Amino acid sequence: MLLLAHMGSIKFSLMREILNDIEAGKVTDELRRRGIPARQRLRVVVESIESEEPSLTAINAEGGAFDWLAEEPDLYSDADLVEHFRS
Repeated sequence: MLLLAHMGSIKFSLMREILNDIEAGKVTDELRRRGIPARQRLRVVVESIESEEPSLTAINAEGGAFDWLAEEPDLYSDADLVEHFRS
């Protein structure tokens, strides 16, 4: 679908295409095949069609957001543990 609109002297177009069942590593080639220039700004919505979604832990580990924790000193040790017994 191609929509053309005019706002004052600015002309812009909106092209909406749905790409189904594309391997993540082949998206660039598919866009190129469809004639979309490499510098074209895009809005992308990704929906995984795999039957098994990765766990939140796997997503966090792969994303690297918590990598800095490996370099942080441990704030507590086993010596800081206190056992409480109720009689």
